[in-house]
Order: sequence, then structure tokens, then C-alpha cells
Amino acid sequence: MVRLIDSPHRLPATPIEQRLASALKEAGPLPVALLVKRVAVELYSDELCKGAAVLDIGLLGDHIFNRDIIRELDAGNGILWAIK
Repeated sequence: MVRLIDSPHRLPATPIEQRLASALKEAGPLPVALLVKRVAVELYSDELCKGAAVLDIGLLGDHIFNRDIIRELDAGNGILWAIK
């Protein structure tokens, strides 16, 4: 489970951190897999709206963001949110 820290050590700096924090504020604590999926779908949708569908991203699906989301989720653990 991932939950926001009440008094984070800093504000979310990257677009992925901002999406993660926003999803947690909106939904409350979430399982890691659900949080990653939710943010990946949002990022993918944004890229498609920007015209990425004509590139390879349109064929690959939202899972292409998972690695980046997990990396930032781990980096923010204990700083922005707590993973238990």
C-alpha cells in the first residue's frame, strides 16, 4: 500500500511525482499495482492527446510508463509517500 506522508520533505517535482501524489490525494492509500496502473493510464492518455498515436506509443499501450513510475515511486518513498 502507498499513502501520502502528512508532512512531506518536499513537493512533488516531476510530472510523474505530481500524478502519483494527485492520485493518492484523490483516492487515498492504494496498492502499488493499482497506483502504477492508474498513473500509467493517465500518462498514456495525455501522450495520445498530444498526438503520440501516430508514433510507436500508440501501438505499445500504457505499460510503457510502468518502469518510470515505479522508479519515481521508489525514489519518493519516505519523502513524499510511504510504501508498506
